[in-house]
Amino acid sequence: GEPATGRCDSAGWRARVAEFLGEEPPLPEAGKRGRSAGVPLSWLRARFGTCPVGADDATVTYHARAWVMHMFGTVLFPDGTGDAASWMYLPCLLDWDAAGQFSWGSAVLAFLYRQLCEACRRTKPRSSLGGCVYLLQLWMWSRLPVGRPRVRAPQPWTPEGVPEQLPTAAYVWENVGAPYAETERAYVEFSNELDALTPSCVNWWPYCGDDVAAVENGLGLNPLCRRDAALWTMRCPLICFYAVEYHLPIRVMRQFGRQQPFPPDTVSTSIELHKFDRSKQKKVTDFAHHHRAYLDEWRRFEDNCERIHAMHRDSSFRRYLEWYQSSTRYRLRQAWTDRDYADIESSDDENTPYDVATRQGTVVEIAPVLDRVGRDIRRSVNEIGNVMAFPAGQPDGESRLRAAMERLQRRLRRVAARCGCRPQTLQDVAPPVVSPERSRASGASRSRASGGSTSRGRPSTSRGASSSRTRSRARDSSSSDASDGNDEDYEAPDVIGPSQLQDAPASSQLTQRTRRPVDRYTPGTNALAN
Repeated sequence: GEPATGRCDSAGWRARVAEFLGEEPPLPEAGKRGRSAGVPLSWLRARFGTCPVGADDATVTYHARAWVMHMFGTVLFPDGTGDAASWMYLPCLLDWDAAGQFSWGSAVLAFLYRQLCEACRRTKPRSSLGGCVYLLQLWMWSRLPVGRPRVRAPQPWTPEGVPEQLPTAAYVWENVGAPYAETERAYVEFSNELDALTPSCVNWWPYCGDDVAAVENGLGLNPLCRRDAALWTMRCPLICFYAVEYHLPIRVMRQFGRQQPFPPDTVSTSIELHKFDRSKQKKVTDFAHHHRAYLDEWRRFEDNCERIHAMHRDSSFRRYLEWYQSSTRYRLRQAWTDRDYADIESSDDENTPYDVATRQGTVVEIAPVLDRVGRDIRRSVNEIGNVMAFPAGQPDGESRLRAAMERLQRRLRRVAARCGCRPQTLQDVAPPVVSPERSRASGASRSRASGGSTSRGRPSTSRGASSSRTRSRARDSSSSDASDGNDEDYEAPDVIGPSQLQDAPASSQLTQRTRRPVDRYTPGTNALAN
């Protein structure tokens, strides 16, 4: 269709509304603002809410036009005020037959994109968002699990037999449970959930996924949903009077089942074009003439479809994600610092700006912690790769490995502490009971392993053997120091089989009691049993 654009002159707009609806809208009340920019929605509902029975054709036409204007002002093109319908679209609606020849879908997208951009730059407490947020919500529910409601069984659909009256893909969400979110906490909660998402958690196939297939197989999908599938990958300007926004499917080719190229082609979205606003450039009234270059580009749609035939592959998409994450900011709430945990003292990470804000606030933000921990885990992976790449047999190889392991230990210990994983003791709270024969055999085995020397003093037990082996391993490892004794997880004692002991009794003579596992959780709660 043709782009939705034309002349938009504020002079005489009330007279044009009167020609369109049959009567002029009321003047704004003294002391009230916001209604001078459009037709009051309350007036449309009160005056044209019900068409009289037996009305003539002119009256029916006015009521139908009022219904369209109300739909434009509340669903398709609402502004941030929410109390008026814009008269800007009247040039495209005066001719009832020509009104259906415009590309209203692209106009809705253009207006929504512009409203999203303007909304994220507003700072006033009562700032709001315009555009077709209903479309945005349906897209979000189908793509992201954040704020998604529970879907219930669909209601019966009537009438039947007419393909153009079958349900659209939006009918998936017609019968859902009301999602609950407290307004003052929703932003932090949703930010936490968005930053916790991984690519595998996102539905990349919204236009042919299981939810749409359920409607198609159960009730039948409206053919209009896929009629223009050939235009989904069109790179073109989206035009809605003063707003011109580019449609760039090249950035999200996976949702069309195609391979995502990277880095994508550089496409200038024109900062000057993005700054163009109807309220700021009031001297410009003929938007079709002002944006004529973009209208010509729109009409060359046959040359603008992205022709990427390579199908999506997970391996290539992972490489794209590596490029993407290194090229842009991909988290809403970033860490409070980028210092390496291995270079700071543990006490320096106990009173950070994040901790202060959390203590004084009402919501715990997990997203900065995820970013902080993720960065240091990536550092650890890179350092391990560097150590493994170091040539073997070098004179300082052992010292380099030891230094790297000590640095890795310091970093990961503090990463675990930030995640709430505090140090745990090596104390065996449930030592196994071993027979005297087994104890003497174990002592003899240790004596031979140590070159014939025997320990003197109190008798060795299975617990003592376990502790000595643990201490021996700790001394031989590259991560030992006096402050790390309580930072290791509990290590179960080794069990030596009878066949490994030269003078051990036969297996039929050996009696060994099964060791009770250590319960690290509060007894009786059974909190994690399931």
